[in-house]
Amino acid sequence: MADHAGRDRVLEATMTVLARDGIHGISGRVIAAEADVSQALVFYHYGSVTDLLATAARTASARRASTYQQRLASVGTLSDLVAEARQLHREEVVNGNLAAVRQLVAAAAIDHHLRPSLQASFDQLAAPVADRIRELTAGTALEGILDPTPLARGVAGSFLGLQLLDGVVLDIEDDALLSLEQLARLGDIVLSAGVLESAVVRRRLQQVTGTGADRPR
Repeated sequence: MADHAGRDRVLEATMTVLARDGIHGISGRVIAAEADVSQALVFYHYGSVTDLLATAARTASARRASTYQQRLASVGTLSDLVAEARQLHREEVVNGNLAAVRQLVAAAAIDHHLRPSLQASFDQLAAPVADRIRELTAGTALEGILDPTPLARGVAGSFLGLQLLDGVVLDIEDDALLSLEQLARLGDIVLSAGVLESAVVRRRLQQVTGTGADRPR
């Protein structure tokens, strides 16, 4: 049990150091000091700093994905989904998670061994969003036309991009989130359409997107 607690402290310390000091401040010595464990213990459990970073990324993403899933479960509209995503994004900025992820992305650009873990982490975070979009659009004019997985990946990527541009491009966050909210409101209008309106909208969307023939609803 104590051994497991030590491993958890090391992982948490890794994300803390990443957010605070950046990727260039990462070392076994600094992480061990932050976690209040011996440096030997860090390398005993994780072998190398790269392996530790990869594990920390996967572990942090799994926890965040679980939080996303719980928070999005009560969302009833696309507008509510964007609002909740905005709140989650704000919390991630405050607690330093996005700052740590930004540093991991920078590290992965140099160390290709980190890329599979970051890919898996990104997919973990996008999955709950895709699942909720799929549930919200089921049985509507958007089902089968709006693909939840790439949409969720695009939204997740845009939030990460906002963090990367923070402090560089003025008002980028407000502009991007406002656009998402406007698109969500348009989507909600389609989702709330009646049977006849849905059939017309669906047929038009199929013509525009090139999707298959309308299915019986």
